[in-house]
Amino acid sequence: MQTSDLTEGNVPRLLLGQALPMIWGIFAVISMNLADTYFVGQLGTDELAAMGFTFPIVMIMSSVAFGIGIGASSLVSRAIGSKKLDEVRGYTTSSILIALGIAIILAIIGISTIDPVFRLLGAPDSVLPLIHDYMNIWYLGSFLIVVPMVGNSAIRAAGNTKLPSYIMIGIAIVNVILDPILIFGWFGFPAMALKGAALATIISFSVAFMASIYVLRFKLDFLALEHCYHRIWPRWKAILRLAIPAAASNIISPLSIAVTTWLVASYSSDAVAGYGIAARVESFMLIVLMALSAILAPFSGQNWGANKLDRLQEAIKFGYRFSWVWGIGIATLLWLTSDYLLSAFTDNEAALNSAKSYLMIVSLTFCFLGMVMMTNSVANGIGNPIPALVFTFSRLLVIYLPLVYVLSNAFGLQGIYIATAASNMLVGIAAWYWSSRKCRGEEITESLS
Repeated sequence: MQTSDLTEGNVPRLLLGQALPMIWGIFAVISMNLADTYFVGQLGTDELAAMGFTFPIVMIMSSVAFGIGIGASSLVSRAIGSKKLDEVRGYTTSSILIALGIAIILAIIGISTIDPVFRLLGAPDSVLPLIHDYMNIWYLGSFLIVVPMVGNSAIRAAGNTKLPSYIMIGIAIVNVILDPILIFGWFGFPAMALKGAALATIISFSVAFMASIYVLRFKLDFLALEHCYHRIWPRWKAILRLAIPAAASNIISPLSIAVTTWLVASYSSDAVAGYGIAARVESFMLIVLMALSAILAPFSGQNWGANKLDRLQEAIKFGYRFSWVWGIGIATLLWLTSDYLLSAFTDNEAALNSAKSYLMIVSLTFCFLGMVMMTNSVANGIGNPIPALVFTFSRLLVIYLPLVYVLSNAFGLQGIYIATAASNMLVGIAAWYWSSRKCRGEEITESLS
């Protein structure tokens, strides 16, 4: 097996070295989303609004894959740390099969509920046909998106961040090439508009599907059906025990986006288009924090399996410090350049005002959001997804919903964004408090197990 030992070496240097390939991979995928937004924006505001409405649903499906990936990553990395190679193969193969089955079931449900779900999100009847154009194709190929996400989590658990990054970069390159061809009908192809955007995404991820399966089977020797059949139910239960709360905690974030979309839709479809742009720009600006938190999960799992708990404490502290430096820097950048940046996506004034308001307000709390990412990744990596679930659940139901009710009435659209920022800040403080009280020296064993 081509694995990397994350239990030795300088912790900050190791984390940054592992995160660097992840930065390029995440950069590529988020660039793909921005490219989708740019090309669809050339079709018109209604098409851009339709993409905005699909964003939370796409995120929910991604969250399911994320949860299964967390279960796989945690179990595989801990098995690597404790040198149990048959368990590595068993957990990896089982997680891929679980992801495939769940993706197919959710796709069937999704296709049959497009109208009621998107009406619930506030989509007007005039936009629903455009949503159908996109989601009918996206749902049919969603398993091609979910399985590579889980496969890449298993690859990262081995301490290999380069191969998942190459796969993600490949997705982005294929998608950016296909987007204008299929959307606008270049080179003799029919102009498919939103259908073309969805088809480009599915074709791109089909390449990732084949690449991730190839790497897991032939490069890492992580896939073997004979290891899956042996102790199948204990392994499935172990994966789902971690995957369900991890997926639930990650689903809460797109549910929060869905709630925000619904609230923003009460102002106008143009405002939704602007919010969709801002959400994608936000994802782009958080790439480095996403990459660092992504490697913290397998780092924590391997060191937990090797019983090197002092390295976990050092990793958490480094992640927090880095979140503050990066968050403050990005907030400053957005305040200085948002007018120029947003004008590349649309010239609709209402959409631009919505996007700018979001970025001006919410960017001030990116450092707190980074702290939550780091805490959640460490807890998930060692096999305890409950803290992440508590933080994200509290963020939506305990903090965000009461605040947004009060602030939207007082400040309108900006009040919605102020509530988002306040939620980020309060949950970030809670994550810091939890880790500072519970993750000290020998106490980490009792508090995180």
